[in-house]
Amino acid sequence: MTRFKGVALIALAVMLGAAAGPPPEQERVVPGSRSGFTDDGGAGCWIWIGGLPRGATDVRAKWSGDCPEGPAEGEGRSVMSWREGGRERGMVYEGRLVRGKAEGRGTLTHLDNGEVTVRENGEYRNDHFVQGRLEFMRNGLVYEGGWSISGPQGPGRLELRGQVFEGTWEGGCLKTKEGWIAFTRPAEECDTAT
Repeated sequence: MTRFKGVALIALAVMLGAAAGPPPEQERVVPGSRSGFTDDGGAGCWIWIGGLPRGATDVRAKWSGDCPEGPAEGEGRSVMSWREGGRERGMVYEGRLVRGKAEGRGTLTHLDNGEVTVRENGEYRNDHFVQGRLEFMRNGLVYEGGWSISGPQGPGRLELRGQVFEGTWEGGCLKTKEGWIAFTRPAEECDTAT
């Protein structure tokens, strides 16, 4: 009987340590359509990825931390990559993941053919950047402050080529004496955004 218990415990340990397998079909990412999980190609870790354009192919992911039930959990580093229009694109996130999604303090770096294009450093909630610093490397633009899905939201500061625009943003728009400053949308939409 003791020998049987030992074999059963080893079998249970192997089962618990086994990879979770791929994410359920209805929760997988569909480029150009929906955010969702992608797996790391065999280790059983799932990482949430969103915002992939239609036509993105060869989506891959790696995670350096734990994934006890499939979704990545805890502190670690995720590397996501895909092909888009003949170019290699990617994102590297360093920070905490909860059920595969960025949560809490972290840094997200966007890559285009290996070149850093955008770096986000701040707070994430449910895989969305909500506050911190964004740097757009190609044009030298830096934004610091609150953020929503539609762009700058709440107190924030935008700096571009020595010019500073600071105040309370609403849906990516900042009202000034001279008119609207628009960051993530056309300026003509700012009148209707507030």
